[in-house]
Amino acid sequence: MHKKHTQPGQDGFAKYRARHYRGARHTLLLLPPAKRRALQRNLIFIGLTLGILLAIALLSKANAAGGSYVVDDGAINAPGECNVDAWHTANRHDGSTHTETLSPACTFAALPSVQWGAALSRATSADKGETQVNPQLKAHVWSREDLGLEMAVSAGAHFAHDRRHGFDGADFNIPLTWQPLEPLRLNLNAGWSHAYNDGDQKHRLTWGTGLEYQVAHSLTLIAERYGQDGGDQAWQAGPRFHVGEFVDVDLVVGRSLIGERAQWLTTGATLRF
Repeated sequence: MHKKHTQPGQDGFAKYRARHYRGARHTLLLLPPAKRRALQRNLIFIGLTLGILLAIALLSKANAAGGSYVVDDGAINAPGECNVDAWHTANRHDGSTHTETLSPACTFAALPSVQWGAALSRATSADKGETQVNPQLKAHVWSREDLGLEMAVSAGAHFAHDRRHGFDGADFNIPLTWQPLEPLRLNLNAGWSHAYNDGDQKHRLTWGTGLEYQVAHSLTLIAERYGQDGGDQAWQAGPRFHVGEFVDVDLVVGRSLIGERAQWLTTGATLRF
């Protein structure tokens, strides 16, 4: 019969591990029943949390910026796919000022290079509210996969409910996306905006820059800076959690860079199907 060979110190380590295990178990048994049950519940909770995070990391998929973010990207939904964005934005220091938005968009198989969408939003401030409907159109016009470049053009109109002049304005935008690395996407926007508010008409050039960095399969960090020539200037940033393949959750903080430098917090979700 051959004798089992062990590495130097292996028997000693095994004996130490056995003693340590018995000691830890003995210490656990010495705890009062209530504290022992609480410790067991905490360990179970930590284990379940780590398991859920691991499952999300394995099943999730990163997706482009959208939702409450202003800076657009150069991609559209794949033919036959749709998404619904919903978000709530509240002024950080004035809870009575807030906005709720619901925005669906689809790309139909019969017209694979065009994405059709709309946004319904309700803005409330000082117990006064206004509802807007914004039809939107976005067309994918150019791409170079070898260079990681994508470009689109988009246009939208704004109609206010319960206002003497329902037409509130229109905008045109050219979003360009460059992906120099697999986890990094850079977005650049250039456009034009027409605002019409009860006879007060304004035409402004618009611009925006943004970046998306995929930290993990389940997490993308997004930041953007945008503004208008002679008008609004602001930034937004926050994490995007990818809950499986079809759901994203956004937590966003933003701040205006003009006037009173208002700050806001946004929570949102995206469903794709």
